[in-house]
Amino acid sequence: MSTAESLSSATKLARIFGIDIRVHVSVLIIFALVVSSLAGNLFPQWHPQWSTALNWIAAIVAGLLFFASLLIHELSHSLVAQRCGIEISAITLFLFGGVAELKGEPQTPKDEFLIAGAGPLASFVLAVLFALLASVAVTDAELLRRASDLNMAELNVTTTVCLWLSTINLMLAVFNLLPGFPMDGGRLFRALLWWRSGDLMQATQMAARVGGGFGWIFIGIGIIQLYSGHLINGLWMILIGWFIRRLALSSVTGLMLDQALRGFDVSALMRTRFDSVPAGTSTQDFIENYLLRSHQQLWPVVGTSGPIGYIISERFQIPLSDTKTSDDIVDAHAQPLDTEHVIAPDVSAKEAFTRLAAHPFPLPVVKNHQIIGIINHSDVLRWFAFHKISP
Repeated sequence: MSTAESLSSATKLARIFGIDIRVHVSVLIIFALVVSSLAGNLFPQWHPQWSTALNWIAAIVAGLLFFASLLIHELSHSLVAQRCGIEISAITLFLFGGVAELKGEPQTPKDEFLIAGAGPLASFVLAVLFALLASVAVTDAELLRRASDLNMAELNVTTTVCLWLSTINLMLAVFNLLPGFPMDGGRLFRALLWWRSGDLMQATQMAARVGGGFGWIFIGIGIIQLYSGHLINGLWMILIGWFIRRLALSSVTGLMLDQALRGFDVSALMRTRFDSVPAGTSTQDFIENYLLRSHQQLWPVVGTSGPIGYIISERFQIPLSDTKTSDDIVDAHAQPLDTEHVIAPDVSAKEAFTRLAAHPFPLPVVKNHQIIGIINHSDVLRWFAFHKISP
């Protein structure tokens, strides 16, 4: 589990228990791989007598239930996190499974342990339930016993799909229990380290080092598979290893940011010295006497009764011929002070950093409908530099 700003473009499908359920377009890749592998390889091996249509229908159903299992896994994390007082903004299904976006960190080792353990436990429960469904769906108890002797051809469609789902959920639970932070097993490991040392940062750094080591192991296995001629499996293992290492590093960085910014708000980081542009200023005058003579990126446009909006220099594009038109003024290009593109001075510094990381342009700081400051990503980084912190 980890917040992932890179998944912000995911499509919202539903809202369950107050949590947005989103799907990233990369899900189509893994769904296609799962379905094609089942329909084109595994199910035909198990059931040579099945028609092509039946193989694909069973594979599609199995693929959909597999992603439903992933959703239940992440929902288990999220519901326990909510019980521990942590807000969950969304659950996103993507290429590597699922991610629950937590707005905060567990406050105690016990909370961390419970939240991390909920997902694998849910997958274990699903493995048992699908195994029970398989035993119920089989028409002859003797057939299920003989399935262990690879007599899969005698099993019906429901039993076959349930047995595969039982196996895949068991594998999912075991894989997530590997102590590679920030996977669930790594978070359980961090909870134990945190409980023993009482130092969350030290526990996180140790768990992240172990997680990075597991990432290298996966990359190494992938390289070996590439040299053995298993191209797809090798590339997949390398990708998983890289992803684990990336998440381990970002988790440590995120915790450092959280601890460094804790207790600070936007007013402590914002830039308070800036120039404004009077409403009614011609576009040509704005370009020649403001944009070209300053490194300021955001320009409030202020009228007699207060600010009417602002202009961001990087987004200000106008044909050269239009600047010579006498009636073309900056007011027409000003962006309104709506809630989506402004920030309040009492917003936490961490929330501001998160917004700016996903927002490539500076934000005006607004209080009582007045622009009192400007904040951008470089201002936060400069604040870190002055305080000798490496984000």
